[in-house]
Amino acid sequence: MKKIILIVFMITPFYMLAQMNSVVNLKNGSAVRGEVLQNDSTGVRLRTRDGSYWNFSADEVLSVEKFKTEIKETGYYNRVSLGVLSGNDIGGSFRVVNGFSLNRHWDFGFGLGIESLRWDPYIPVFLESRYSILEGNTRPFISVSAGYEMPMQNFEFNKGGFSGGIDLGVTHYVSRHVGVSTSLGYRYAWLKENSSWWDDFTTISQINRLEIRFGLVFR
Repeated sequence: MKKIILIVFMITPFYMLAQMNSVVNLKNGSAVRGEVLQNDSTGVRLRTRDGSYWNFSADEVLSVEKFKTEIKETGYYNRVSLGVLSGNDIGGSFRVVNGFSLNRHWDFGFGLGIESLRWDPYIPVFLESRYSILEGNTRPFISVSAGYEMPMQNFEFNKGGFSGGIDLGVTHYVSRHVGVSTSLGYRYAWLKENSSWWDDFTTISQINRLEIRFGLVFR
């Protein structure tokens, strides 16, 4: 039940944005964007993002079209995100990814951040690959990442280790250069720690966690 509520919580903001995907072009030269509630021989009824309702007679309307933002498809991008991780322990995560978009589908980037694992702070250093499935303003995606968790304290004993993950999510572009995203994913970490009492005693921890992320992308 909790997973269902979480998925609904993730999808709802993007569903609401997706409803505002029509433009009513008027004969006086103006245009109004929103959700078309009625479009027939008598006229058009529209709800805008601020909750206002507009009614236009058939004589006022020139056309009703789907709204589409011209998104920058290639070139450098920056992605900033906040996450919450659960599983072996609950912790927060902040990540910044800088990369390059080859086309409207493929992104490749290098990332840094700060997050907690076993209640200790780490700096994740990782590579990320992301594939966007659709081509419109709202784009589902799948991404994979792999890298190293660098400890921020107890360097003599805490050696960090490998970390990787996979995420499924959706990005909605509100303009040519800016998008908002959310995702649900799985994270794995393999951490090594030497004992402070015996030099030859090493502890290996394997951590499995789920994460939810919210972010912004700038192109």
